[in-house]
Amino acid sequence: MTLKDQLTVALREVERDAKNLSLQLSDDFFKELDQEEIVGGDVEVNVSIRTAAGSAFRFVYQIKGFVRVQCDRCLEEVTLPVECSETVKVCNDDEIEDNGETVVIPSSQLTYNMAWDIYEIIDVNLPLQRVHADGQCNPDMLSRFSIEEDSESDDEF
Repeated sequence: MTLKDQLTVALREVERDAKNLSLQLSDDFFKELDQEEIVGGDVEVNVSIRTAAGSAFRFVYQIKGFVRVQCDRCLEEVTLPVECSETVKVCNDDEIEDNGETVVIPSSQLTYNMAWDIYEIIDVNLPLQRVHADGQCNPDMLSRFSIEEDSESDDEF
C-alpha cells in the first residue's frame, strides 16, 4: 500500500462504520507534498473518523513526533518536537457554502485525502520563531551575519 493510499479515506466506508487509523509518517511524506517549509520528520498520526450530522465527517487528528525545518537564525536544519490534536470537519455536499470552518468537497467525491490536513496542523503548531537552542546554531553562518550587520552600521555614519 502506497503512502497516498494510506492517507486516502473512502467516505462511504466511514458512513457504515467509524474508522481509527494509525499512521507513521517520515521524510517521504513531507517530500511528496508541494511545500518547502518542513524538510522532513518522523511523526505518528492517530486519526479517528466518524460521521457527523447530514453528510459531514469529523476527522480527529492526534499528532506526535518531530519535524525538521530551516533555522531562522543560521539557516541550518533544526529539529522541533510536535505534539498536537485538531478536529477537521469535512462536508460532502454540493449545497453547503465554504465558511472557513468546514472543508467542503463535492458530493460526487467518494474519497478524502488527509495529507494537507496533517501538514497544515503540524505547520501551524510549530513555533513562530524556529531556531536552535542557544549556542547550537552554525557559528560560521552567525559570524557572517555579524560581519554584515557591522558593515551596515558603518554605512549609517
